[in-house]
Formats: sequence, structure tokens, C-alpha cells
Amino acid sequence: MSFALDVKDDLLKISNSDEKADKLQLEAMIKFGGELIISKPLRLTFTCNNLGVMRLFIKICKLYYKIDYELVSRVINRFDNHTIFTISIYDNVERILNDINWIGDINVQNLIFDNEEYMAAYLRGAFLVRGSVNDPASKNSHLEIISTNEKEILFIQRIMNKFELNARISKRKNYLLVYLKAKQDIGDFLYRLGATQSMNYYEDVVITKEIKANAKRAINLDIANQDKTNEAALEQLKCIRYLEYHYPLEHLDSKLLMIMKVRKEHPEHSLMQLLDIIHDDYDPKLTKSGLNHRLRKLKELAKELATKRGENI
Repeated sequence: MSFALDVKDDLLKISNSDEKADKLQLEAMIKFGGELIISKPLRLTFTCNNLGVMRLFIKICKLYYKIDYELVSRVINRFDNHTIFTISIYDNVERILNDINWIGDINVQNLIFDNEEYMAAYLRGAFLVRGSVNDPASKNSHLEIISTNEKEILFIQRIMNKFELNARISKRKNYLLVYLKAKQDIGDFLYRLGATQSMNYYEDVVITKEIKANAKRAINLDIANQDKTNEAALEQLKCIRYLEYHYPLEHLDSKLLMIMKVRKEHPEHSLMQLLDIIHDDYDPKLTKSGLNHRLRKLKELAKELATKRGENI
């Protein structure tokens, strides 16, 4: 089962607190999956590919309207077989259409924003019918709700952004879609709709991925730093060996000789590790900048001597 189906199963367990919330959820379901057939009598159809969503649709309709309906299913053979369910409602259609304001502006759009539960109910209905979300274990985070109705997509975006989600709109073939990309926004969306179990799974996976990514970055940084340390140490050792072969060491300052000795004895150590040894065994007052200065001095002496001899180190 996909994560999107898990989210929908989670949402199907939620009960609205009152009739208005139920009807707002039903309104969204009809506007994202319904079709009005002009006939005598009028016929309202609702289509989806999730039997649980279809059961919820029938439950809400039967709760508030006396309906006579016919339910059919058909199997779509494409990449994989999946079943499409369609319900046809033959009576009380006009009452349903009036309640959801099928013709005209979106129903109660000025009142819904005063109540977070009503906004969540409308989003829930839209997502159950035409929503999808990627598994957080996948590379790309993405949640979307699609429709051919521009007004509905703009309305869904407005609700999402009332919840301070960074919802955007795009076009895909003949559809418009409102979508979220940020992991935090997707987690907040699931929380707002009441899909707490799915949200907990989503956040657990996201946090685990971030911890692993941070650990990997830290390891890569350590490796990069160690490579730099090794390259610097190798160059310092070359200069030290060149001085040992070609420079009168008795003319060198004792502090430089001490640095040469410590570096030779600990060729893979970083500057801080060298400094710890020097503090313990030789000079507890030497600073990191002082150590850097002495190493640069050794390098300069070796380069100057090599230049005079017409050689390269």
C-alpha cells in the first residue's frame, strides 16, 4: 500500500463535529469528483478509485438526504489493474446541489475562514478524492490536489495558505494542481487535517533521513579536513627533509628544530594535535598562530635554499 493510501485511510477514521463540517467535506468531494448529468430527473454522479472514500460519500449523503442510488465499478487496465467506483444519485439531487451551491461562487467562502475545523473538513474532502502525497522515504517531497476547475484550485490554495502553508499552483496537461514541496509544510498539512498517525510516520522518516544526511556530511567534512591535514603535513615533511639534507641545522633556532622533531614524529597529526604534544612536552605557552608561523618559516627556508640550488622541492 502506498503512503498516500495510508494517509487517506487515516483521514477516513475522522468524524466531523457537526452537520456543517460534514456538508463542507461532502461539498469538496462532489466538486472534485462529481458530475451533474442533465436529464429527467437530474442525475448526480460521483467517481473515485477508493472504496473507503466511496463508503464515506454514501454515508454522509444518506445521513442528510434521502437518496436512491446505483453503484457500479469497473476495472481499468493500464500499468496495473485498479478499480474505479461510480455512484449515480437520482433523487434529492436539486437539494444537494443547492446545499453545495453547485452553480455560482464557492459555497460559504467568506465564512469558512473563520473556523479551522471547517477549513480542514473542506481540505479533507478534496484530498480524499483528488489528492496524493509522496512517501517521505522517496527522494522528492511532494503533496498535491488536482482539478480542472481553476476556482476550486485557487480556493484550496487560499485555505492552505490560511494555515500558513506555502501552497503553489501549477499546470499538468489538462489539470491544475495546488501543491506543497517543503517537508515541514506537508507534515503541517497532515496535522491540520487530523492524520496524526501518518504525520508521525512522515516526521519520523524525515528526521531519520536528516540525521543520516547530517552524519554523512560530518563524515565527509572530517575526511576532507583530514585530506587537507595530510596534504599540509606532507609538504611540511618534504621541506623538513630537504633542510636536514642541505641546511646547516646548527644554524637553526632551537624552536624550529623542536617543531621539525615533533612533526617528523607525528606525520599525520593536525596542528591542534601537534600543539597538544608541544604543550605537554616542550612549550606550554606556544599558540596555534605561533606554531603556524614556525612551520611557515621552515617552508620559507627550504624554498629559498632550493631556489639558490636551482632545485624544486
